[in-house]
Amino acid sequence: MPVNFDEYRTRQEETELPFDPDTHAYHILGFLGKHPDRGYKPAEIAAETDIKPGSVRGTLKRLKDRGLVEHAEPYWSFGDDDRLAALSGTMLSLKAIGDRYGDDEFEGWDENAVDPREMRDE
Repeated sequence: MPVNFDEYRTRQEETELPFDPDTHAYHILGFLGKHPDRGYKPAEIAAETDIKPGSVRGTLKRLKDRGLVEHAEPYWSFGDDDRLAALSGTMLSLKAIGDRYGDDEFEGWDENAVDPREMRDE
């Protein structure tokens, strides 16, 4: 079903957080989220994230427009937004899961899997 693209894009920009690990926004927010009480210059963020300085500046501006980072020339910091607390918690949880279970072997799990629907009392 077709949608009004401008309304859809605006709604996406307002609600979506950068959860895609392949984006600059994800890496920048991940770095700033580890140090929420500190401000960094774009060059420092670029050095820490291995993102080109020009890309860092553009990404920071877009994140600021969405209220996800704060800016006081020349420094940038993690924003004060409840969505960021959720994002930070999710990122830390995913890292903890990866650290704890990253070496687990899951091959063949389906051979012994139980379908919970078959276990219901009828």
